[in-house]
Amino acid sequence: MQTDSFHILIKRIIYTAFFIVLYSTNINAQEVLIPLMENPALKAFQKNHSALKGLKATDTLELPFLDDFSTSYLYPDASLWADSFAFINNSYPDLPPSIGVATLDAIDDKGSFYQRAGYEISFTADYLTSKPINLDYPGDQSIYLSFYYQPQGLGDNPEEKDSLILEFYDVQDSVWNKAWSMQGKPNQAFEQVIIQINQSKYLKKGFRFRFRNRASLSSSSVPSKVGNVDHWHIDYVYLDKNRNANDLVKHDIAFVSPMQSFLKDYSAMPWKHFLTNPAALLKTNIEVVYRNNDNVNRLIERLDFIFKDNSGNQANDTLEGGSSDMTPGLLVNYKAPFSYSFITNTPDTASFTVTAKITTDDFDPLMNNKIHYLQKFYNYYAYDDGSAEVGYGLIGEGTKYAKLAYQFNAYKKDTLQAVQMYFNRTYNDASKKYFYLTVWEDDGTGQPGEILYQKEGALPEYSGLNQFYTYTLDTTLILQGKFYVGWIQTTEDLLNLGMDINTVSNEKIFYNITGTWTKSKYEGSLMIRPVFGKSLVTAVAKVPDFSQNIELKIYPNPVNDILNIRIDNQISGQLYMHLFNTKGSILYQNALQKQTSIDFSGYRQGIYFLKVFDKTNKINKTYKIIKR
Repeated sequence: MQTDSFHILIKRIIYTAFFIVLYSTNINAQEVLIPLMENPALKAFQKNHSALKGLKATDTLELPFLDDFSTSYLYPDASLWADSFAFINNSYPDLPPSIGVATLDAIDDKGSFYQRAGYEISFTADYLTSKPINLDYPGDQSIYLSFYYQPQGLGDNPEEKDSLILEFYDVQDSVWNKAWSMQGKPNQAFEQVIIQINQSKYLKKGFRFRFRNRASLSSSSVPSKVGNVDHWHIDYVYLDKNRNANDLVKHDIAFVSPMQSFLKDYSAMPWKHFLTNPAALLKTNIEVVYRNNDNVNRLIERLDFIFKDNSGNQANDTLEGGSSDMTPGLLVNYKAPFSYSFITNTPDTASFTVTAKITTDDFDPLMNNKIHYLQKFYNYYAYDDGSAEVGYGLIGEGTKYAKLAYQFNAYKKDTLQAVQMYFNRTYNDASKKYFYLTVWEDDGTGQPGEILYQKEGALPEYSGLNQFYTYTLDTTLILQGKFYVGWIQTTEDLLNLGMDINTVSNEKIFYNITGTWTKSKYEGSLMIRPVFGKSLVTAVAKVPDFSQNIELKIYPNPVNDILNIRIDNQISGQLYMHLFNTKGSILYQNALQKQTSIDFSGYRQGIYFLKVFDKTNKINKTYKIIKR
């Protein structure tokens, strides 16, 4: 996480530069970053969203309307918003007013390009539409709508022909009217807009407002380099009466960035490897970033960090971060030593939920005063946070047989069972080219040396939802210390590997086009994970339930043909299910009803995992299923 202003400036320069290089027509051998063609997280949901027609009076909301997108997951809060095209995330904004934004871009709610998209042609892309609101206050002059917006952030900047538009709905005439717009421009700090709503045609029960964006795909001679573009980020949407044009102050202290790993070098690592020397592998400080959005001094009464062993073997531990006074607008990069040991009784894998919580004045909105981080100790090493913001690859004349190697350090002698990779999908699967999956030893100087293992005939595979595809090794390879995993290309085509730009490990990324190993110039982490040990359990692991419990009956288990799933308690909100195999590939996905069944007759005998979740992550559980 880059919070220092200097590093933010450098990051902006780097990402502006790579988009300039990206669309150059003169393609020489080089490493490149590519905007994502699709959103893998949204692809997995295939969400059925409600139409705007025929909404009942019971759907009408009362004032105030407030959403800062800090408690939603992937999609907008369905209790406030009528559609689901905007992408709710923490990955793309650059220091928002509060954690979480709604991002409008060039892809739809299923994570794919719109059919109306075109090269160099401006088209209407995403919508973010409020549910009907009761504005039946005739003659009222105190109703205002305010919001923050930011072009680009850490994504792609919208050009001048692109725009962000706000529209109001005329209930009587059933038409949308433009109330505000902004043409595209490069990254800037979040800016606030406030608009009075006083025309009689809007002061009706059933008023709605919506944001939409116009986008345009940049042309490229290489199909696999055309990606998602023209990002706009929206935060802190607030509609209420008894306001005025100067009501721009948010009386709010808020977290603005997610927490990151508590490990020095990794976001995740095998549990048994961690146990070899926990003290040396953990960071010395706990870090969070929060801001006083108010125009007066504010007091944080308490800053607490709650550590939870998700196995339930150890009692929760709370560390106090103390109290502090905050001057108006102050951005705090909190950093302090912590002493939690991450110890549990589980033998093979473990996970811990760390919650940071701010306690302040009673009037302060609670929704952005709490953030969570899941510290994973599964069976793989990872630098990335599990979410790809861009694609990475080697492309151009001279890149046939180019090599990519990612450095890891195994802290325990163990068997390398597999390598997981996440590839971004491209137009017509243009990047699906064969490569040699390769493992190198260290040459003693911190660079790849001799090849230890190579597997022919590997292809980029796509599993969706930022799910990694598992390439299983067909021989026993025992490693300890530094080693490298990656590929040797067989063509000059881009393979388009996922890259996380919110964690930085480019010092570990090496590529070789001319015969010499070179470190990557792009800040980020490749989505490559070496898997160790006997178990091939992937990232389909139990994630903690923060607020809701679910009573689920799954029978028969073991199953021959039909698996029945029944919800035995009352659950608020829609649930979804994914069925995985032991390699982490999604075999089946659907909405979960009160009574649901899955046909297992076509599946092989073995172990499967059923993941049940809601879009807010309040419910997220995984169940082991055995097929006879």
